[in-house]
Amino acid sequence: MRISHFEKLRPVCPVCRLSGQHGDLALTVVENEVRGDVLSGILSCQACGSEFPIVDGMPIIVPDVRRFVQDNIFYLLARTDLTPAVESLLGDASGPGSGLDSIRQHVSSYVWDHWGDQDPVAYPAVPGGGAPAAVSRNLAQALDLLGDDLPDGPVLDIGCAAGRTVTDAAERLGRDVLGIDLSVPLARCGRQAVVDGHIDYNLRRIGLVYDRRAYPLRHKAEGRGDVWICDALALPFSQGTFALAIGMNVVDCMRDPRAGLIEISRVLADGGRAVLSVPFDWAGQVTPVEAWLGGHSQRSGHAGSPEAILDLLLSEGPLAAGALRRTDSVGDVPWHVRLHDRSCMYYSAYLVVARKTVG
Repeated sequence: MRISHFEKLRPVCPVCRLSGQHGDLALTVVENEVRGDVLSGILSCQACGSEFPIVDGMPIIVPDVRRFVQDNIFYLLARTDLTPAVESLLGDASGPGSGLDSIRQHVSSYVWDHWGDQDPVAYPAVPGGGAPAAVSRNLAQALDLLGDDLPDGPVLDIGCAAGRTVTDAAERLGRDVLGIDLSVPLARCGRQAVVDGHIDYNLRRIGLVYDRRAYPLRHKAEGRGDVWICDALALPFSQGTFALAIGMNVVDCMRDPRAGLIEISRVLADGGRAVLSVPFDWAGQVTPVEAWLGGHSQRSGHAGSPEAILDLLLSEGPLAAGALRRTDSVGDVPWHVRLHDRSCMYYSAYLVVARKTVG
């Protein structure tokens, strides 16, 4: 955790905030710090006494730390220093569907999309013409629509995954950017990319066969980016903290998308913008069907159209998600998720820009 980001953003206790109270977080324990970057320590709420660990440079600021740790202890304690041959053997032994297999597949797909275009080693052509860095290209299209009247302030990148959008936004806007994610393995990769300037991961070739990829990255975020573990439905920040919120392919990963949009609206300054890319690829185990934006209730006036419902949330009316109002839309943009040498999923994501109205 960069101390400079902590001091500028002044995070608040999510436990207090969800109970209608206010509690400032303080850095109370520092066990490992390198040049202003806290790698291990504890944040504490000055009001309720809640504690939030800093693990591998990532502060975990969520409302229920105990539950998060119980659910993610395997990922929090997973080894990151295994040699390729040993990791390959362990991968074979643990087999498909294991925790290790899940981590490797997830990381392989996302890191390839974020940073595969900077890999100095050529890889086989991706089926269907898939190309890495779609998330970077899509963000660039959305940022072109922002205009020149963005208010002062930092940027929040929600669901930042492997960190490409953090560095892109920092370079493009020249502002501090905080990336947040709830996935420990992806946040760890994102922080490595954003803060350390390199990537080291396993690219899935086929089945349980992975090839180690490690290379420096060509970005110039220059200390303006950081990655924390936070919940988009309980952002640990005061109202009006950010000038811009980025959410690339994350709204349909929220337990309650409308509540997530309201929370984004809350932390944006008046006149702030939100850039959202949504493939509307719902999973029932993550988002209850009744919370989906479209994809059901085709008997209604919107006929189950996800674009129509998202537009309703970003417009005046009873469904309005806070003060966010749609200002522009790129429409459908491509997003590739490479699974292995012989498989690539193609998504068509809906890319929209919204503005927080002055209230």
